[in-house]
This record gives sequence, C-alpha cells and structure tokens, in this order.
Amino acid sequence: MQNALICGAVISIVCGIVSVFVVLRRTGFAAHALGHMSLTGAAGAALLGLPSFFGQIILNTIASIVMGLMGEKVKKNDQAIGVVLTFVLGLGTYFLFLFQNNYAGSVMGILLGNIFAVSNTQIYQLIGIGISVVVIMAIIARPLIFTTLDPVVAGSKGVSGKLLSVIFFVLLACTVSMACQIVGVLLVFVLLIIPGAIGTQWGESIYSIIGFSVVSALFSVVTAIFVSYHFDLPVSFCITMILCMAYFVGVCYRFFISKK
Repeated sequence: MQNALICGAVISIVCGIVSVFVVLRRTGFAAHALGHMSLTGAAGAALLGLPSFFGQIILNTIASIVMGLMGEKVKKNDQAIGVVLTFVLGLGTYFLFLFQNNYAGSVMGILLGNIFAVSNTQIYQLIGIGISVVVIMAIIARPLIFTTLDPVVAGSKGVSGKLLSVIFFVLLACTVSMACQIVGVLLVFVLLIIPGAIGTQWGESIYSIIGFSVVSALFSVVTAIFVSYHFDLPVSFCITMILCMAYFVGVCYRFFISKK
C-alpha cells in the first residue's frame, strides 16, 4: 500500500504536467499509440529475459524520436501512425504467442496495470525517471509553451520547434511507460488526456491549467488506490471513473454558467 501511494503520487504529478501539453499540442493519438506500443516493448523484453519496463522505455523512446522529428506533421499523419501502431501491436501479440507460459501472465499485467505489485526497485526507477522528466520540463518550459501556443511566431523568433518536439516526445514516452504501471496499456490514455482537459476547464493561465491538471491527477490516483484497496476494485477502473466524473462536473458547470 505504501509503495502504491508513493508510485501513484510520482506518476500522477508527472502525468498531470505532461497531460496539459498533450492536450494543447493536440498529440493525443500519438500518446495513445505510444501507450499501446508499450505492450510490444514489454513482451519483447520478457522474451529476452529482461524487465518489461526497460522494453517499454526503449521502444517508446525510439518511436517518440521518430514522432518528434515529424514535428507538426505528426498531427496530420494519423493514418501513418495508425499503420505503424497496428504493425507494432501485431508484433507484440506474436511475442506473447512465443512464450505461452507463466511469463505471459506478467506481460499481460501491463494491459491493465497492477500498482499494488510495484517493488521497491521499481519505485526507485519511477522516482528517478519522474524527477528527470519534471526537471527537463522545467528547463524547456518557456520555449515549449511558446511553441505550443503560437508555433508560427516562435519559429520566426528562432525557437527550434523540431528540437523541442523531439525532447517533448521523449519525455512523453517516459511518462507513458510510467503510467502503464498504474492504469495499464489499455487505459494509459486516461492519465494523459483527462487531467489536462480538466485543467483547461478551470485554469485561466498556462500555469494554473497545469496546477489544476496535477491536482486532479493526484486526487484521482490517491483516492482510487484507497477505494480499490477497501472495495476490491481495479485501480485503473477507479481512476477512470473519478477523472471522468470530475470532467463531467466541469462540463455541467460551464453549461449552466453559459445559460445564465
């Protein structure tokens, strides 16, 4: 339970920050693709006798660099990303087929996540990666916000949008690999989209949006862990329901306020 809370706090803070830029940069499908590619990375690593987390990081990083080099084109090439995604998923199912034994069970856990099974070693890995992502995001925050909100003007001012895009996608790949430990591959989209969407509902500035996003992600994950523990429910299900309800509250609030 202690490991789950530590792990959940670290991942929710990182996801809350990155989620805002995923929403504002409209790279949701790319994030979704990276999440599903984690299955192939985990399966390939297990096939080689390596920790599944390393397989996720390696494959997601390679894919993220390619997406980052595409720059703005990644938003307009959903078809190309979809084709690559289906190929990678097919490869992942083949890896699973190759070892239909007890190892497959550990890899299948990536699909739905299992935060209560996180070990001390994984905690240290997640904390290290989480701190690295937050520090790098803080370093590139100003130019990244600039290129996110007004890429044309940023380009005219000499800000390297492609380099920032590559860095952001690599950070996104690390975040996706971390989030899979909680919600799994199938629902990783939840922590990468809804917190940022909630932030845009309530925040007035980019930093307040990030603040609301982090708070909503942290609240949902911690609450879901306690609910899951006491009522024997899947953590991923609880996180999804809490975040969706929070977003729905924002929608209703704006709807009734606009009516007035």
